[in-house]
Amino acid sequence: MRVATPGPAFSRPAAPAPRPRTDRAGPTAERHTSVDDRRDAPDGAAAILEACLAGRLSAPVALGRLLLAAPPGDAVATLERALAAVAVPEGDRARRDRLAELRALLGELHAGGVTVAELARSDAGAADAPGDAVARWASFFDRAVAASEEASVALYSLGSPRILERATAEVVALLERWGVLGPERRVLQIGCGVGRIEARLSSKVREAVGIDVSAGMIAAARRRCAHLPNVRFLQTGGRDLRAFGDGAFDLVYAVDTFPYLVAAGMPLVEAHLREAQRVLRSGGDVVILNFSYRGDVAADRRDVARLAAGHGFDVLALGETPFTVWDGVAFHLRRGA
Repeated sequence: MRVATPGPAFSRPAAPAPRPRTDRAGPTAERHTSVDDRRDAPDGAAAILEACLAGRLSAPVALGRLLLAAPPGDAVATLERALAAVAVPEGDRARRDRLAELRALLGELHAGGVTVAELARSDAGAADAPGDAVARWASFFDRAVAASEEASVALYSLGSPRILERATAEVVALLERWGVLGPERRVLQIGCGVGRIEARLSSKVREAVGIDVSAGMIAAARRRCAHLPNVRFLQTGGRDLRAFGDGAFDLVYAVDTFPYLVAAGMPLVEAHLREAQRVLRSGGDVVILNFSYRGDVAADRRDVARLAAGHGFDVLALGETPFTVWDGVAFHLRRGA
């Protein structure tokens, strides 16, 4: 799925469920610039800025997190003051270039990106409220996609089609590198959002299917991919894959969707892996891009390895970080015979 709260990844926005992690690399102990916790910066901005200037966090992801950390109603002005207050030594060209990129991106920020960040902040408390988590996700993403299709699936896009396209191209390149695409393969995405990946995969696979709990996301995906005859979308209940028969697919993948399942409880995670095992043919693949927002990649690796063993999957990649725009963590499993 998509927007995360101030945490590493920011594919789908911070919907009322997972409480995404803080800086995955952790606050740096050695400071090379005058980034500090001054009044001009939102709470937590120093660690985010330092991670970006040190090259551990991309500028789009950093700015997305800064948007979520900024006070409501004044986010852009607050970030302008925070970035203006950062000083970098003259000889540190790399950090100076990263700061310039942050400032340029802030100048290009789309209004929809700000709106989605505000929705994410306002809905953050709902994560602890009683009730149906899946229904809350659906409601949140319906509102988010109405504000910005790009930011609703990736807050780090800042509402920019250009940034989202760069990130999408990296995801597709990883799928190609891992050998999970092909002209005879049928693929299923759990949490398809607006269909950005299906649009790119249509020429690379026999059939691309996307499911989502949000009616608004499905409507946007169908509109965007209406000209692609081998692409289809289905709104589902978010609890299983019962709409599909045994052995229907060669690949099941999820881009920033599993964090919402993890936040709802491990039984929902188990159910989806059990269902993925059922709908995959023998030797089929599962790709999970971001398992959780806990901020503990080692724990994610342990959990994915345990779940894979328990559901008949071999582990081919366990927590790689292959992207430059997005900081998603990648897992690749393969169904046994």
